[in-house]
Amino acid sequence: MEKIYKYVTQLANAQRRLIEKLAKGKTYSGTQGKVIHYLFANKESTIYQKDIERDFGMRASTVTELIHSLEKMEMVRRVPSKKDGRYKEIVLNEKAKTLREDVSADMNELEQYMKKDIGEEELLVWVKVTRKMLKNLGGEEE
Repeated sequence: MEKIYKYVTQLANAQRRLIEKLAKGKTYSGTQGKVIHYLFANKESTIYQKDIERDFGMRASTVTELIHSLEKMEMVRRVPSKKDGRYKEIVLNEKAKTLREDVSADMNELEQYMKKDIGEEELLVWVKVTRKMLKNLGGEEE
């Protein structure tokens, strides 16, 4: 059997290259667009940095830099949590709200490319196997 780690790496790199290509010439990078889209998709929830770290599988330092760059661009702000003042919620600013359709289109296009010629049943199996691999690597809790 072939080694799967190389395919996982290739997939992650291809996805990153495509999202950066889709964001080329825009005011945000592909990764910034993914986070903005995530915040829109979860606008009814309170989002903390830890949520982004967990859901994107990113290290705290990487997310800190990413959020800091979005703050500099006036796309997001950190506000004290209403539940616990020790934590900061990540909230979209008006400037980011003007990008909603654009980042949504990028993410939809990314999904379309990734799912092309793959059936629903195959996708369900892929998600199940990927979740198991993430759990095996300590990257996702069940």
